[in-house]
Amino acid sequence: MPINVIIISGNVGKDAVLRVTPNGKHIATFSLPAKSGFGDKEKTSWLQCKMFGAMAEKLTQSITKGAKVTVSGEFVLEEWDRDDGSKASIPTILVRDIDLPPKQAGN
Repeated sequence: MPINVIIISGNVGKDAVLRVTPNGKHIATFSLPAKSGFGDKEKTSWLQCKMFGAMAEKLTQSITKGAKVTVSGEFVLEEWDRDDGSKASIPTILVRDIDLPPKQAGN
């Protein structure tokens, strides 16, 4: 039985963006870096993270650029056709669980 679970920890690339679909569903997206290799061969790839529903609605404001977060979820490669007919894809984590930094006093 295949299992598709990915866990990644890193600093958020830019503030999370919340959008609401026409049927009222909340979707939040943000990006996390995944580094591979070392030295002059080190490479950083960015993974899109997506949260849905109440999780997206409640946590979006806490996911800001530079915040260190850990997410776990399902890895998918989202694919689509661009307007010019070419193919595009982005590695995506469908977030099931997230560990956010503690809120600082005064916030």
